[in-house]
Formats: sequence, C-alpha cells, structure tokens
Amino acid sequence: MNLQYYYNYVTIVEEGSLTAASRKLHIAQPALSNQIKAMEQKYGTRLFFRGSRRLELTDAGKILYQKARHMCEIEQEAQNEIVSGFSGQKGLLRVGVAPALAGGKIDDALLAFAEKYPKIDIKYIEASPMDLYKMLQNGIIETALVKTMGEIPDNLNLLATETSPTVALYKPGAGLLDKGRKESVSISQLSAVPIATEEMYQGPVRAAFKAKDASFYLKSLSSSPAVSVRMAKAGLAVALVSSLAAEKMKAEGLAVKQISDGASLAARYCLLVQRGNYRSQVVNNFLSLLADALGLDIRDALAAPEAEEPAEE
Repeated sequence: MNLQYYYNYVTIVEEGSLTAASRKLHIAQPALSNQIKAMEQKYGTRLFFRGSRRLELTDAGKILYQKARHMCEIEQEAQNEIVSGFSGQKGLLRVGVAPALAGGKIDDALLAFAEKYPKIDIKYIEASPMDLYKMLQNGIIETALVKTMGEIPDNLNLLATETSPTVALYKPGAGLLDKGRKESVSISQLSAVPIATEEMYQGPVRAAFKAKDASFYLKSLSSSPAVSVRMAKAGLAVALVSSLAAEKMKAEGLAVKQISDGASLAARYCLLVQRGNYRSQVVNNFLSLLADALGLDIRDALAAPEAEEPAEE
C-alpha cells in the first residue's frame, strides 16, 4: 500500500470528513473515497461507519489510525534527519524517563536542549522501566533513563550507570525506630515496622527480610518515592528509598539511616539506548547535554558509532 494512502487516511480521520480532508490535501473527494475503499478491501473490513455527518471510526479503523500515524511519524523523522544533514539541528527528540527520576536536572537538560535547538520537537514519555524497555526495542523512543534493581535486556546498550544504596527515612519521635544516634539500622531492626516503598523494591525487600527471618509489614506501595516520603513525614511508616531519591527530594525533618545489611537493595540509575542501531545526531546532542547535567562521562559512547561484537566462530 502506498504510504501516501496512510498520510491521507490520517488526515481524513483528523479532519473529520472527506470534504475537509479534500480541501487540506488538495485531492478530489472521489479520489479520497476510492482510496478508503481500496484500504477497506485490503484489510477486509470497514474502517468507518457510514451515514453520519462526521466520519466515525470502527474498531478496525481506530487500530489502523494509530498504526498509520506511527508510520507517518517514522517517515517524517527519517526525512527530517536526512534533510538536516545529520547535524541534529532539526527533527524530533524521543526520550523516556521513569517517573521516579522525572524533574530536577533532567527537566533542566530538556529545557536547555529546547533553547539550544529551537527547530527540534520533543516527545517526552514517562513510563515504568519495563514499558520503556519495550519502547526502546520498538523504536518509539531513542533513549531512556530508568531506575531498576533487575537486569537490563541484552538488546539495549547501557551508556552510563550509577548505583544508589537504599536508605531508611523516618520521623524522629514517631516511635517507629530506636532513638539511638547510629548512622545505620539493620533489617532485623526494621522487622514488623510499617514500611513504605516503591513497587520495584517489593520483591527484593521481601527476600532480604526473609533471609534475616524478619517480619515484613508493607504499609504503603507506590510507583513513586515521593509517596513513601510523605508517609514517613506523617509518621506512618519508615520509607525505603534510594539515597539519590532521598537527596533529590530534600526530606527535611526526617532521619536518614543507612541499612547496614542492605547491599542487595541497591538500585541502579541507567542511561540506555538501543544496541547496534543507528542513533540520530538529535539524540546524541541531547545525551551530551544530559550527561553534563548529571555529571556523567559518556564521551567515548558518543564519539563514534557503536561497534558490533564479532561473531563467534
């Protein structure tokens, strides 16, 4: 099917009628109607309900609209990148960030990028690490910044990583932990204490408590460390968050304790791209700004295209 058909189809859907699409595309209405019939014949189903003044999509039509729009976006991105002479001055930046990492220095890098490259559009997505992995693998985004305690898929390339130990935050005087002045607590001391933490920590924390024969009392589970910190500030739970998250949120009024036997609970902050695939100069320019903002050294990764590993004999 000619790609122009998909462009025209997207325009018809977004304009709401053949008449409006005909005016915008400068294509005769009968020609557009014939294109729709040809597409319905190809896919073996109706794409629009007939009879209403405004075109209404069938379920199949909705699916095709999403796919067609994505195909058109990819083609436009390729054209923008080629026309810009690989300079990274035009195009689309497609970046994903885990919600726990959003804001702060990352937002600063995005704003700096938008000011430096005014002709580049930005597609910014917040999603879970697993969803971001899939988006990278499918080419929906070109780079992602995630926080994880698991393994990185083999088909993704780790440009930079930073390990952050998990710390315990609690409100002094709330009766949740001992009032001692030690800088650390053990997992045994957290036994039966109400815990607030992120979803990604639940499995590793349960395993760590079980290994120490400690009772795990999960008071609050969320996708963001901010919720856990709020629970701690209210004196309702001890928050288990990464030390970087604790520093970022500036949890005033809370005691911060290292977990003396919590090495298995360390989180990793990872900057990822696709492995072995062409990476646009647009995203390379952004990665350079982001690395500067986060204090990362990725110059070697950006200096030359990634080399493929030699095949085993």
